[in-house]
Amino acid sequence: MPRLRALIRRRRSTLLFVLVLLLLAAGITATTSAIGAQRQAKAAGELCTADGLAARWHHGALFLDARSARTGKTVLTHRGDEPTQTGSTMKVVTAAAAVSALGPDHRFTTRVVAGTDPGAVVLVGGGDPTLSRLPSGQDSVYPHAPHLDDLARQVLEARAGRPVTSVQVDTSLFDGPAWHPSWPESARTSGSVSNITSLMVDGDRDDPTESYSLRSAGAVARAATAFAALLGPDVRVDTTSVPAPSGAQVLGTVRSATVSELVGMLLTDSDDTLAEVLARHVAIAEGAGRSFDAVQAGSTKALVRYGVPTGGLRLVDGSGLSPDNRVPASALTTLMRAVAAKQDGLGPVDAGLAVAGRTGTLGDDGRFTGAAADARGHVRGKTGTLDDMYGLTGVTDEVGGDRIVFTVFAEGTSDPGARKEIDALAAALWRCGGHAPALQG
Repeated sequence: MPRLRALIRRRRSTLLFVLVLLLLAAGITATTSAIGAQRQAKAAGELCTADGLAARWHHGALFLDARSARTGKTVLTHRGDEPTQTGSTMKVVTAAAAVSALGPDHRFTTRVVAGTDPGAVVLVGGGDPTLSRLPSGQDSVYPHAPHLDDLARQVLEARAGRPVTSVQVDTSLFDGPAWHPSWPESARTSGSVSNITSLMVDGDRDDPTESYSLRSAGAVARAATAFAALLGPDVRVDTTSVPAPSGAQVLGTVRSATVSELVGMLLTDSDDTLAEVLARHVAIAEGAGRSFDAVQAGSTKALVRYGVPTGGLRLVDGSGLSPDNRVPASALTTLMRAVAAKQDGLGPVDAGLAVAGRTGTLGDDGRFTGAAADARGHVRGKTGTLDDMYGLTGVTDEVGGDRIVFTVFAEGTSDPGARKEIDALAAALWRCGGHAPALQG
């Protein structure tokens, strides 16, 4: 009997000891979980510094709109609905409008038809700035471009030994002026943009292999003269535009790369001439007109299909070179969300975005360095720069189950330090990712 009582007492003690251990373990687990949650929340707070960066902005006036790529919910904004200058971020608008209005597989055709005089041929501009005067097989700045020598070969074959005596031109596809009055002349001399005509070769560059090469005041003459030289000696050139004769025999045709490919070149290389030509084609396709004045109506009509609010947009060109353009950051961010989702054929626009620290204008020296270096390869977008502004519209890689689409402008500053602030803000938005709602107070 005493032994039984002792055994019972020992078992009770053991059970109490086990119970205490279980309670301690539960407490430790709960404490650990609480500490883990606190640490996670603290880490998220440390990641989401974009609001603090925006509050401490140093360079120019800040215009900012950042949203969840998944839901479209605004997570950070500062003057986001106020229209402002765009610089080359306008090229995202033009690229998306081109895909919408023209279709990703559309190509531009340059034709030659028989003229009214027996020895005359008419070179009909199809609005293809990539047409190259380099020999076939040699690439200009535009890969997969059509070549004048191919066109000349077709013409000579079609004429079956009858000599060509003169080259005339039909440039009626685009209306003037060829140069926007708000553009600085330095844009031509720096090799940024050409006269916008429906007939040119190599974007009217002096050097077809250099992106930034001097442009002339006679894009049509350069193209017609180069073509005439391929048809034989002493072929006259007349650069006064004449309408191609109705029903005239087609002697040769060449076609551009697809709009999908052209959009990629436009964005990655920030090609002003290609942007302007595409904007003109959009205006024509939308029935808005053939000149700079038609860009507003043409591009806005095309953008409505992506759900972009167009009420605050003022589009005077397609490249963003004009300081007179005005677009709210929120409108660009809405478009960037559609781009990031590859909505309605926008995949080529998404693919053409530069990658932070790697490609295009985001690969330039100094971009995404220092405090923003960890975001290299994790942010994609399109930059914008004018004499008194810097900008970036883009999308981040996924963090915490979400991506951020954003647009940020620093207006009223020529200090290149604004680029570093923009990069730092974009990097902070990438780190936030799915933690972005923490930015909302």
